[in-house]
Amino acid sequence: MDRKQKKEFDERQRREWAAREASRGFYSVTVPSPPDPHTALNVVAGYQRDSVMEAVESMQIEARKLDADGVLGVSIVPVVGYYTTTFVAYGTAVQWAQPE
Repeated sequence: MDRKQKKEFDERQRREWAAREASRGFYSVTVPSPPDPHTALNVVAGYQRDSVMEAVESMQIEARKLDADGVLGVSIVPVVGYYTTTFVAYGTAVQWAQPE
């Protein structure tokens, strides 16, 4: 691995770690419905990103704009290009039901 490749690798690792940290405390799951009562707000999708974690973070940002507590039914779609593959995440933004 030459210096340029090492630098690109290190930068991608840094972005991946930052995306993981930004996702802490936000509920995102591939199952369509958790056992807890909730209200579906809308389908949300993130933007094309270089890693799965960055795609999930992008989707979570869009869900937070709707005041969502989490995203259910998360799917990750690879977007295959000529030289690279990027990813898009989407799911249903939800709010948990308030206790009575």
